[in-house]
Amino acid sequence: MKRNLPVKIRGLITPSEWDENGKILSISISTFNEEEYLVDKDEKGECLLPFLHKEIEIFGLIRKEGADKRIKIKKYRLKKKVDWV
Repeated sequence: MKRNLPVKIRGLITPSEWDENGKILSISISTFNEEEYLVDKDEKGECLLPFLHKEIEIFGLIRKEGADKRIKIKKYRLKKKVDWV
């Protein structure tokens, strides 16, 4: 995988790291094809904390760090849930 490859991914915002008191320290995006991207802890990444377990579409740059894939968010769009009738 190339460094800083621009991508669009879609998935769910999930917690990925907690402190000893259960506070969420970092989040990831779990995609629907079972890939996981750790979200950079910058201003845009921190903005996603209130939206845990929501569906999101992200445009960003990915890079590989060891076995992990990380994404730096450039822009994002929360997907609205539509209930079946």
